Amino acid sequence: MRARIRRGRLAWVIAAALAVVAAAVVTVVAVLDEPARPHICGCKPPPDTGGIEAVLRGWQDAAAHRHVQDAWRLLTPEAQRRYGTPQRLRPELPRIAPAPRAPARWTLIDEITQGRGTPSEFLYLLVEKRTLRPAGAVVVHSLADGAADGRIDPVPAATVRILEPEARAKVGARPLMRAAISSPPAYVAVQAGGVSHGSVGGTRRPDGRDDPFGEPLRPGPALIVAVQTDGNGHFAYGTVRVTVRRPTRSAR
Repeated sequence: MRARIRRGRLAWVIAAALAVVAAAVVTVVAVLDEPARPHICGCKPPPDTGGIEAVLRGWQDAAAHRHVQDAWRLLTPEAQRRYGTPQRLRPELPRIAPAPRAPARWTLIDEITQGRGTPSEFLYLLVEKRTLRPAGAVVVHSLADGAADGRIDPVPAATVRILEPEARAKVGARPLMRAAISSPPAYVAVQAGGVSHGSVGGTRRPDGRDDPFGEPLRPGPALIVAVQTDGNGHFAYGTVRVTVRRPTRSAR
């Protein structure tokens, strides 16, 4: 009797296993018979700004040497409408041209992008390497795909005033900041050998100060940049040069 029961159970297990295998075969055949579908992903890879450096160098060279036609070709259509014609741009070049007094490098400060291959805007600041003096700023409009296809808008829409700390102040490794705008801006600290980005949003304290840098800044000179965007590709920024003190036991 028990042998018959065991044989019956074994037969049931085998039948169930065969049913599962058959279903799997049917599913595989059905999938293989379907026409190929394109893989659609709602995400984009990170922006590729490799080609923008050539655009920045081209703009700096054209503006410095007053090559009006070269500078005109690098302007965005909006900037071209603002200046009207290459002839009207000519007298403006001395004012809007980057003017470093010493070796300087273009530093990416902020961006508005949805990823590689999308219309994107990048705010670059030309910063002197030794003094950290800002020598010019431009917004590069690009598809962020690594190609040198960007166009320049040399005049950010407005300037943010950094009220605190004042220029040349000595600050802690996580300095409290105050800017003359109602909402917390993005903060960037440019130091020798690197750039630190402050957190954006929800950083304003009840006393009106911003506490943006979660990671401590390195001791030494720093150029603090406050940036605000309006969501339409227009940037406003302000800078202040400070010195970061070495951390002490009482530091936060």
